[in-house]
Amino acid sequence: MSLSVIIVNYRSSEDICNCIASALQFPSAKSFEWIIVDNDSGDNSKEIITSKYPFVKWIEMPYNAGFARANNRGIETATGETVLLLNPDTLILDDAIAKCYHRFIYSDYVACGVQLLNADKSPQITGNFFMKGGLNHLLPLPYLGLFLRAIAFAVKMKKTNVRQAEKEQKVDWINGALLMVKKTVINKAGLMDEDFFLYAEEKE
Repeated sequence: MSLSVIIVNYRSSEDICNCIASALQFPSAKSFEWIIVDNDSGDNSKEIITSKYPFVKWIEMPYNAGFARANNRGIETATGETVLLLNPDTLILDDAIAKCYHRFIYSDYVACGVQLLNADKSPQITGNFFMKGGLNHLLPLPYLGLFLRAIAFAVKMKKTNVRQAEKEQKVDWINGALLMVKKTVINKAGLMDEDFFLYAEEKE
């Protein structure tokens, strides 16, 4: 598989080791290119991870550059025709990366994700929709967000996200916890906007 998995590290060596171990339960993971971009953790993350998984490509950032900038360095290094941005605290179930990849490369889609689960296996929001005027960006706000949500439910507006997908579903943007993108699309659209330090960069 021509797939590069990029994980941004900031003092998350234990999570990353668990993530890679969960993927390596499946033979497919041995064919992935694994890239760790370290955001100047200032600890022994490199020694811990590379001693356990010597096949990892390690990239050092000179300072804590944030999610977008670090992922961009990983994308620039990646040799795969498809890249997967993966959160360090992710655990892989049921060979999900390989299954996702094989469906994705034979599709016309530009990006994809999978159904995310919480630690208790309950569904986690994975895909999202833009609302007119960007109102969904206001929903997380205290008080105002609850007020807008109540109005939206009252007038039966379209939901702003997909908490549990029962089948393939088209969305406007995919959570960056597990975001698979074709390199041809990145080459056309450009890298992540590095003005975003953390949060909202996958939306942009």
